[in-house]
Formats: sequence, C-alpha cells, structure tokens
Amino acid sequence: MKKITLLLMLVLTGTLSLRAQDADSLKFDQVHLGLLLQANYAGEAMYIAESSLSAYPGAGVEAGGFVDYMFTRRLLMEVQLLVALQSGSYVYAGQDPGFVIWRRRTLDPVANMRLWGMDIPIYLVGLFPAGEGNWRLGAGLFTHFTFNAWSPGSDDFITPYKRVISVDDATGKKRYALNDSHAGVGITAGYEFASGLQINLAAKYSVIDIINYDSPASHAHPYKISLGVGWRF
Repeated sequence: MKKITLLLMLVLTGTLSLRAQDADSLKFDQVHLGLLLQANYAGEAMYIAESSLSAYPGAGVEAGGFVDYMFTRRLLMEVQLLVALQSGSYVYAGQDPGFVIWRRRTLDPVANMRLWGMDIPIYLVGLFPAGEGNWRLGAGLFTHFTFNAWSPGSDDFITPYKRVISVDDATGKKRYALNDSHAGVGITAGYEFASGLQINLAAKYSVIDIINYDSPASHAHPYKISLGVGWRF
C-alpha cells in the first residue's frame, strides 16, 4: 500500500507540472461531477489448496459517481466511487486451474457466490478530440472494500470471506480465509459526447493476494471488467 501511495503522489506531481505549463488552464471549468451505471463481469483468479476450491466469474451491476479534476484541456484526474453487486460460483478443482475467465467451464460447481462492496478507482485520463466529442483513455490504481459475501441457496456452505482460519487468544479477533479489501491497477477507455453522455469500458486487477494465511500453494486475485454509461455535468 505504501508503494501505491507513493506512485499516486508521483502522478499528481507530474500532472500539476503539466497544468502549470498550460496557458489556458484558467479558461475552463476545472472540476466536473458525474454519474455512472455499469454492468460488471467479476471474479477471482483463485485456488485454495486446502479445500481444492476455485471460482468462476459472473455478471453483476454497479453504480456511483465521479469527480474530474482538469489539469489541462486534455488531461484530467478522475476519482470514482462505485457500489457494486458481484456474482459468480465456487467450484472444486483438483489442481490450480489458473486464470479461467475465458476458458471452458468444466469444473464441478459447489455454491453460488454473491458479493457487494465498494470500488474507489483513481485514473489519469487523456482526452482525444473526435467528432463532436472526445475519446477517453486512462490508467490508474484502485482499492476495493467488501461489505458482505454470501452463497444464496447454499446454507451449509461457508464462503471463504467468512471461513474462520484462526482466533486471536488475547483479543478474540477472528482471521478469515480471504481479506475483505484489496488494491490493484486499472485501465479505462470510452467516448464522451458533447452533451456529456459517456460510454465507458474499464478493467481492474488486484495485485494484492487476498489469501489471509500462510499457504504457498494458494492464491486469490480479484478482477473485474465493467461496461456502461456515464453522464458528466
């Protein structure tokens, strides 16, 4: 997390320098607000060796808002706040299946998965004029917080987010198999019309392994692809 914070500071310093070089930087609105509504396809590149458990992605929905801070006419920083509902399924895997997002689904299902949480991406976005609007292309960092995870219709199945691995004898605090937060990198692309209407595509991948105990054979890296519309005021 310290490395991510340092990288954000470096990006901010560089963009402020660019803004200072823009002679017209004070001739346009520097701050814009907007709304987002998106479908998502999310999952976890996961293998829990102790229970031979992996996961398949599923479809969900997310909504929220964003703030754009214009450094120049063609460069901005966008901070998003998204509340997301995600779905998927847990499956048995005799060995690590790797990244299964595009692969044929041949593993035996165990239980459905539902998760809701919050994403906070921060992108550095460039604007490229085209027609009456602009193409938008950006990259940045994000953090995610899981509020709840459950398995509908599977009362006997305990999701890894709620599976207790150990309990601290002194404090009574429980340690779960998966962390409820992570952070990583993201990219975004889309088109914004002159009216402010946007069509957006984004992809995120957690560089942090959310396995919450020592297990050299286990790993879990959440990922997400989002497609939807936005409106910038």
